[in-house]
Amino acid sequence: MLPAIGHPYDWRAMKLNWRIASADVRFNAGTNGAYRPAGTTPALIASTRATIKTSPRGLGCQRSQRLHHFNSNLTMYARLLGVAALLIASLAYLLAGREAVPRAPYIQGRNGTVLFIGNKEDGLVNAQVATAAALLEGFPDIEVHFASFPGLSKKLERVAALAGRPMIIHELQGLDFSEAVTKRGKNLANIPHAPASAGIAHLTKDMQTWICPWSAEDYLALFREIGALIDEVEPAVVVLDTFLHPGVDAVRQKHWMHAFVTPNTLVDNFLGVQPRGGMFWKYPAVSSGFSFPVPLRSIPENIYLNMRFIYSVLWMPDLAVVRKELKASGITNPSKFYDLHLDDTPWITQTTEGASIPVDYVPPNVTSVGPISLNSAPAAEQDAELAAWLKGAPTVLVNLGSTVKYNEQQAGVMALAIAEVLEKTGAQVLWKFRKFGDYGDEPLKWLEKYVASGRLRMPAWLAADPLALLETGDVVLSVHHGGAGCYHETIS
Repeated sequence: MLPAIGHPYDWRAMKLNWRIASADVRFNAGTNGAYRPAGTTPALIASTRATIKTSPRGLGCQRSQRLHHFNSNLTMYARLLGVAALLIASLAYLLAGREAVPRAPYIQGRNGTVLFIGNKEDGLVNAQVATAAALLEGFPDIEVHFASFPGLSKKLERVAALAGRPMIIHELQGLDFSEAVTKRGKNLANIPHAPASAGIAHLTKDMQTWICPWSAEDYLALFREIGALIDEVEPAVVVLDTFLHPGVDAVRQKHWMHAFVTPNTLVDNFLGVQPRGGMFWKYPAVSSGFSFPVPLRSIPENIYLNMRFIYSVLWMPDLAVVRKELKASGITNPSKFYDLHLDDTPWITQTTEGASIPVDYVPPNVTSVGPISLNSAPAAEQDAELAAWLKGAPTVLVNLGSTVKYNEQQAGVMALAIAEVLEKTGAQVLWKFRKFGDYGDEPLKWLEKYVASGRLRMPAWLAADPLALLETGDVVLSVHHGGAGCYHETIS
């Protein structure tokens, strides 16, 4: 018997509703953007409705009060838009200034040679790995090099073996993105935050970490290492990761021909150039939880969130110190968050028409190609026993990305949700599960009988690639964290 509402692990209290009926499987997270801890909603987005008795006099008062609030709202909108316009103008000025600076012609190295430079985290690098695999398979005359950090080499070797061609792998010795974030004291305990206004202070405070987690010393070490590698390989083109800024700076300092392949969609990278200030009133702000297009009632809060976000990007004191040190060390123009895209640099994204939020304007050198997924060996070749188990019943795959671990409370909530599915349906569940912190198995007790019966598996890692599991046709529902990689693997 599952616990009643009010239990500390009660998933019902979080409005999580799973429905599975034979081949029809749905997952609904019913927050509807309504989560607002008490006292955290700014006055500027407070409801303007008044409770007035419905007497003739009361109706007159009601009309007057509504008119007053309507005028107040107009004033509020005007003020917000005025400040927003100043912030947009500041950002536009910086962007315009960046494009106006003359650049030396790009250097092209040896014909038929490409160098990929990327992070090792699956969500950041898989689109690059898939692109490299496509070049190996379809263009035998191209020499493919891949530079990344320890931990990715086995995947690259597997990709090369599947393609039947060698890939030249270079292991970078500097700090990767995740290591740099951890070095700044960030982890799964202090990264999560509430959505919308309740969490904007937390998000903007951490923005400097996400844009550039490296110290000046670590940044400079990677910059020099990557620069030396470019000189050694002499590629015709370098393919970059938008989250590896030392690599971007190394390539641009040398004026080397380069391109970006990114897992993110157009709405992630090009909101600032949408016409009529669409990022403020049409597109949901980062971490807002708003639907698209932004509901009318949420536009004031969306404007406020974007103002806070832009301010945090334009004025980052910690990053300013790092950039000053990097300039003193010889880096001409250390990368900023808003200057990655250049008009003469190809930018490839896996935006998928009909399955991604549409944008009104796309820069002419940006190409959307749909899911960039890594083809791999069939699941039966990677893990024959697991592939056979998938055939036993409709399977729910719960895979929240390569970096997610569960604390005790999160484990308890997920365990109850999974137990509910297993209790009420004939499905089976494959849940990639790793603990965050030191705790026992008490939160997981609801699942013991399902593990014993074989209807639930909880590996710490998936021996077969998630895409290969999806391609079996036996997975009827993919539950993930909303990352670009997981999402596009699922729709592909």
